[in-house]
Amino acid sequence: MNSITQIHTQLARHTLRIADPGKSLPFYQNILGMTLLAKRSKDSKTHYYMGFVEPGAEQPEADLSLTHGQHDCFLELVYDPKRAADDARKQLVSTEGYWKIAISVTDVNVARDRLVENGIEVDMPRQVGDIAYLCHFYDPDGYCIELIQHKFLRNHQPEADNPNFKLGTYPSFLLITYRVKDAKASLNFYTELLGMRLLSKQTVEAKGFTLYFLAHTADELPNPNVEHVGNREWLWQRPYTMVEFQHVWGTEDDAEFAYEVDAGSGFEGIGFVTNRMTELRQKLEGHGHRTEASNDDVLLQTLTATVCDPDGYPIRLIDSGAEK
Repeated sequence: MNSITQIHTQLARHTLRIADPGKSLPFYQNILGMTLLAKRSKDSKTHYYMGFVEPGAEQPEADLSLTHGQHDCFLELVYDPKRAADDARKQLVSTEGYWKIAISVTDVNVARDRLVENGIEVDMPRQVGDIAYLCHFYDPDGYCIELIQHKFLRNHQPEADNPNFKLGTYPSFLLITYRVKDAKASLNFYTELLGMRLLSKQTVEAKGFTLYFLAHTADELPNPNVEHVGNREWLWQRPYTMVEFQHVWGTEDDAEFAYEVDAGSGFEGIGFVTNRMTELRQKLEGHGHRTEASNDDVLLQTLTATVCDPDGYPIRLIDSGAEK
């Protein structure tokens, strides 16, 4: 069998730059209930690796691999005192590509009440068509966070507030969302080259856009039609992180249009672990995507490379087979 067909990839990290760890870490730990899984420094930068961990399942950092996917996806917060604090900012204009992350919970109202009690400003929960019951708020740097309920409002049974969780319910790091200009090109890149699978396509006629949800999973959809509404509650109950694209109709036809994808937004990209770095790079470059190698990443203690997707978002490739 050709070795390229055996390439395995897994979504591994979502990286945001922060202005003040003294504000960001308490927010993600004490307000949202994430665990600081590891802290590593290089040059002027400090990297904080966060994730949701079930009570009693914490793992010593000495035993933690940042490359083998013991956690579905890390939230990586990067602090660099040499960068201006306002580099990490709230999304200001619709041409900025990065949008949000989403956290799924069994009861959005319970989670919102917990946030409000802790002084967090949260908009009112609402059922958005046949998409989801949700609400939004912002972290200390102004990054948008969405809460999505497992079930639509009409199907939901209220949950009791669980004191074991900061949000009153066990949460899951569900979505990483950004905008793409050409949905066909992006879907081809992430599915054919990075091995993701399209789980759901959701057309929002009233707003003039389409949402696409992708993940590395073999889970069987309740309905094989990725546009079927009946799949959506199932989607919000997944225990792993998905990538969500928003495609605003018509952007693909505007030769002058491009989303702002540079690090000025504070979004530094996402990362994928792979067990076949050389083959994956060859595959990407064979399809016209230039990769840049880093011989030795002292933070991850492995080999890494970088490639840009069709919109220019930076994608980090992390070699699980080369971990020291």
